[in-house]
Parts: sequence; structure tokens; C-alpha cells
Amino acid sequence: MSKLGKKDLFSSTLEKPVPAGPRRSGFPEQGDVEKVMVMLSPRQVQALDKICLEIRQTTGVKFKRSMLIRSLIDGFLEARPHYDNAQSPADVQRIISQAVHSR
Repeated sequence: MSKLGKKDLFSSTLEKPVPAGPRRSGFPEQGDVEKVMVMLSPRQVQALDKICLEIRQTTGVKFKRSMLIRSLIDGFLEARPHYDNAQSPADVQRIISQAVHSR
């Protein structure tokens, strides 16, 4: 907590207490969610929008960017990559890509 009693944006979330007023996602099986702000490049936003549109056109299900990002993160977490040799963001990207594509 900061001196003003507000949550520090850069505090660790590893040993975090359960929030008093949890948010719920659109899908009950996903459980509680937390708001996280992320800055993406226009290329990344366009790619996410294209995937969301493709999902909607093929399945009829409206899929939001936030839902897609949560799905991508969950898929990545299941891959369980090892970061022993990561020295840069490019290394992390390569490790994640290899973990996801090796399935």
C-alpha cells in the first residue's frame, strides 16, 4: 500500500489477499478477474481484432479482445516454458513461441 492508502501498481501479486469486491468475467468458469492495463502496438491490436472477428464469423460467438488475451495467457501458462537462458525480451518471446509451437 502507498502512503495514500491506494494499491501500488508495481506491488507483487504472488502473495496477494483476495480482493473485497471481486469482478466477474462474462464466462462463469473463468472466475474472478482483475483489471490490468496493457499498452499494445497498433499491429498487435489489429491482429487481436482480426482473430476476434474470425471467431465471430466462424462460430457466431462474440469474442472480446480481453477474452482473447486471457485465453492466450492461459494457453501460454499451460505450456510451462523454462526461462533459464532468457537474457532479453526477444529471448522470452522465442522461448514462449517454442513452447507453444512444440505442442
